[in-house]
Amino acid sequence: TTSASVPDLHRVLGGEDILRFQQLVRRVPVSDRLADFAVQLARATRPGDSSAGDFVKEWVEWGAGPRASQYLVLGAKARALLSGRFAVSEDDVRALAPAVLRHRVVVNFRAEAEGLSSDDVVQKVLRETRA
Repeated sequence: TTSASVPDLHRVLGGEDILRFQQLVRRVPVSDRLADFAVQLARATRPGDSSAGDFVKEWVEWGAGPRASQYLVLGAKARALLSGRFAVSEDDVRALAPAVLRHRVVVNFRAEAEGLSSDDVVQKVLRETRA
């Protein structure tokens, strides 16, 4: 990036290709059980929710909203396709959870004082939430 050389670029995908792939991802089936699991994960990060663990109530100021579960499902669908599968697995949802949830979970002062981050909370939510 600091030299005068210019790389030879070759277009791999165009805009229409990307739009087709986006539509393909949306057509990948997801079971009700896994869609519910995505909702459970998002809800489990909210300190005011009855499904949240005590650690969430203790460490989280703000949890993930409804869009988080939507993006967990969409990301899991894309991951399934990229893995050569035409259906979503629980592993797909779990694999996407840190990326989808980490910036949606805001830890409070107590968590920060204990050296905990939103990643720590998300990992604990993942360990304690079953599909």
